[in-house]
Amino acid sequence: MIGYTCSYIPVELLAATGLKPYRLLHGDIGLSKDGERLLRIDACPLVKSNIAYIVKNQDKFTALVGSTGCDMARRMFDIVDELTDIPVYVLNNPRTDNPKIFNDEIDWLVKELEHLSNRKLNDDLLRLEIERWENVREQYRTLNKKRAANPSLISTSDFHKAAINYYKGDVDAQINITENHSVNPRVYLIGSAITYGANQILELLEQELRIVGDFNCGISRFLNIEIKDKNLNGIKHAYYNQPPCIFKRPNHKFYEWTSSQLKKYACDGIVAWTLDYCDSYEFELKRMESRFGFPILRIRSDFSFQNLSQIKTRISAFREMLCSKI
Repeated sequence: MIGYTCSYIPVELLAATGLKPYRLLHGDIGLSKDGERLLRIDACPLVKSNIAYIVKNQDKFTALVGSTGCDMARRMFDIVDELTDIPVYVLNNPRTDNPKIFNDEIDWLVKELEHLSNRKLNDDLLRLEIERWENVREQYRTLNKKRAANPSLISTSDFHKAAINYYKGDVDAQINITENHSVNPRVYLIGSAITYGANQILELLEQELRIVGDFNCGISRFLNIEIKDKNLNGIKHAYYNQPPCIFKRPNHKFYEWTSSQLKKYACDGIVAWTLDYCDSYEFELKRMESRFGFPILRIRSDFSFQNLSQIKTRISAFREMLCSKI
């Protein structure tokens, strides 16, 4: 496998090496505690979990590709590089609107991947990978239309279970989701990554609500990658111009995109899922309340899920409030 961490890292380039792209989205309280031996206790639980998973499974990885997102994500690769022999490549994802830096970094990554795999990532090979991954994304887009329908026809918890195949590189896996109609209040999910082990919180939310859209790594962000020109320039353009994450500065495009999605999906409220010490979102929540003008349910987690009964009570109260406004 070739592990990667960010929505801005093109899976088509990773797959062109002949390796299986595997998104590092591990969130488990046991792994997180193991990771505390390598990082301080107030580090991001996602980073702690991913580090522990990599160290325990280092024989499965041929290489790792990361990006300069948050400071803790960058630190993760420094630690992995110190503790393992896995080749590590870190792409400089500019925080400001600078496509030249991004394009230059993609060119650098192509050269490194060619050296790693002893393969030339030529136009023919890239076109085949682009078509393969675009075909899979189109299948998920069709499902997403059902999720966003009014009334919603499939749940986000079921969509997430299916999307895990995409993130783990199992692009040939059959996608089966049973329709499950819902007229519960419609909410939009934002915040920290939804990990492989976080489906439990989605199921809990959707006992009372229906998540019809999201802007979280780990669910549907990959649907916004649409490569029209089947070449390296097409890859660069599609990945750079995806809806920008909250780390980008200024981040007004994130607010513009999310505002448009809230209207498009006829949402009644917002659920903000944040991990402990995920300051990038915590600092923005007050601004989100005033900017979006929607009720926001805040849920903060360290992956332990020890307070599920309390969370369930808060979800029920949030539903009642939304129903009173509908």
